[in-house]
Amino acid sequence: MSRVSVYCGLAVALVFLITHWVVGFIPVGDGAGWDGSVYVQYIELLGQGKPIFGDPYRSIRMSGFLPLIIAAHLGASKALLIWLQAVLNAVMLSIGASLLHDVMIRLKVKQSVATLSIAILACSWMFLCMPMFYPILSDHVALALACVCLWCWVRSYKWAIYILCAFCAWIMPGLFLIPLVLAALPHRSNDTAVIAPNNYKYSFVLFGVLAVPLTILLLQTIYHVPLSAVASHSASINGKTASVDMVLLSACAMLVSLYLIIWLAVRVGLDPATWKSLSWSGLLIGGLFFVASATLMKLSFDWNTGFAGPPLLDYLLYQSLAVPFKPLVAHFISFGPVILLAISACLSWAFGNRRSIPIGLLVVFLAFLPLLAFGSESRQWIGVLPITLIIFAVADYTWRTRVWCLVVSALVLAPAFWLKPSISIAAGTGLGFQTFQWQFYFGRQGPWMSLTTYQVGLIALLAFVAVTVLMRMYSNRCSVQCRSTITN
Repeated sequence: MSRVSVYCGLAVALVFLITHWVVGFIPVGDGAGWDGSVYVQYIELLGQGKPIFGDPYRSIRMSGFLPLIIAAHLGASKALLIWLQAVLNAVMLSIGASLLHDVMIRLKVKQSVATLSIAILACSWMFLCMPMFYPILSDHVALALACVCLWCWVRSYKWAIYILCAFCAWIMPGLFLIPLVLAALPHRSNDTAVIAPNNYKYSFVLFGVLAVPLTILLLQTIYHVPLSAVASHSASINGKTASVDMVLLSACAMLVSLYLIIWLAVRVGLDPATWKSLSWSGLLIGGLFFVASATLMKLSFDWNTGFAGPPLLDYLLYQSLAVPFKPLVAHFISFGPVILLAISACLSWAFGNRRSIPIGLLVVFLAFLPLLAFGSESRQWIGVLPITLIIFAVADYTWRTRVWCLVVSALVLAPAFWLKPSISIAAGTGLGFQTFQWQFYFGRQGPWMSLTTYQVGLIALLAFVAVTVLMRMYSNRCSVQCRSTITN
């Protein structure tokens, strides 16, 4: 690992220290938060050698809190456990930032671009603020593990990736997709998505074959969704998180998202590089590790008793039908504008622009896209953030666009300076989650986002896209003028 990568990690650690001074701990559950209070209770139980009953959904995530369980066994108080996890989060993610910088360098990204990308990552709410403000969550461990997966992949540490296929399933649902796909598509320096430009005929045929039945299935599913459930989803004390008057527009937005995902999947499936890069042995071994881990998980807990997880499909429908493109707005606010540029890079490739995106990253990002397109609770898919950053870094964006992404990332993060006083008032006076004060936090937790926050986020998103497109047009015009001058 280069010295610059280490320096990036140290710089991020310093930023974490400053962030905690700014945001403090969430004033709920003595700093543990809602789910965090439950996790602390379980940590103390396990520290005393007692089992957990009736909560398999959270029980499987306790693997991410092993240091705290040991600390609880040694007699650590609740306050100390919260502080210890905050420190561990800062250390893990600072190391993760160093690993991501090294990943980008090994993918032949310019050092300046790699360093700027780490700065953009450090301006992400999910990466910077949540680990300090709400430390007792397995999300932060999942984010660090995603960084480790990418680093092991780019360095071809195959057995480490296989082990991660088993372990990630115990940290956060869906996280196993990252090591499993990377195990199936190992890194090779010349493996990039280079789909042949003359296979559009087959692409359109396959697109139609997939799009027609999926459209019928989606529309039938939407038809049976009760609008009352959409309107009440995550609403608190007369708060509004949805506008059922726009449900038809929301349904159209879902169809647009579905078609773009299908098109990208078709293009990836018809790309010779996909099958050339596929390692059947890696897929088999990684799959066996995951299946063994999932089987152990299934047998270790009674999934018919207690909380086994939310109804995922129902929640995805409620969130995506709330208002048009609500998930995209939520990800823009939570992850930062880098998510839009990563999606744009992948779609640009799918529509014929030859971008050098490693096929493994393209496929793992595609695996998460259906969840990102229909689910607005960004933290549930937090593992995709490092993937997003690397795709952004390897894409052929201009330096001007990258700096613009950093500026907007900082602006989106700026309300964190008012987080502590606003949430203190909201928690102390029992306000609803869609009030102005609570929205400094819940506005970044997609399902709880108020309509006002959605509107502000949508305006910011459209402004970012508009300026980015203008920059692209200006850059292309300058390139044409330069070529014309050289020719003359």
